[in-house]
Amino acid sequence: MRLTVYFPDDNPAIHNWTGESLSIGRLADNDVSIDDDSISSRHAEISGVEGAMVLRDLDSTNGTFLNREQITGEHPLGEGDEIYFGGIRTVFMEPSGAEMDEPEVAVVATPDLDFVPDAGEGGHPDGFRPLSPLPPEAKKRDTLALAAWGSLGLGVAAALYALVVVATS
Repeated sequence: MRLTVYFPDDNPAIHNWTGESLSIGRLADNDVSIDDDSISSRHAEISGVEGAMVLRDLDSTNGTFLNREQITGEHPLGEGDEIYFGGIRTVFMEPSGAEMDEPEVAVVATPDLDFVPDAGEGGHPDGFRPLSPLPPEAKKRDTLALAAWGSLGLGVAAALYALVVVATS
């Protein structure tokens, strides 16, 4: 089986596996670890059930979408199914026996950028809750720009002062 993960700014990552199940989540001990704020630590699982592959959402915070529909419980997977884990797009492939023996060739398709599952303010789905125990990173200030604007302000103040002094003399 193959799961291709399309990151927003990176090249796609292809994950091949032959086991019975595949865990997807933000933690490093998942079979497919996706470091993205919209992904839960244990987000979803793909497993073989009675000869078919099944996708199961593991009560993730931001949901799992199969072919643009949010899912709960188990849903069968087919060749080329598009899966969103939070805001990250993936595509599921079931290679035939002949393809399994061939060398790996990455074929990259252009992601469908028109669909983003319920993106709310800040690019996160509505109801998004960050689960990290760490506080969010503070926005960095551009100290060079602040110094330049401060210098400009002092220059304008000095020019106005000079005008006032010349006008009153």
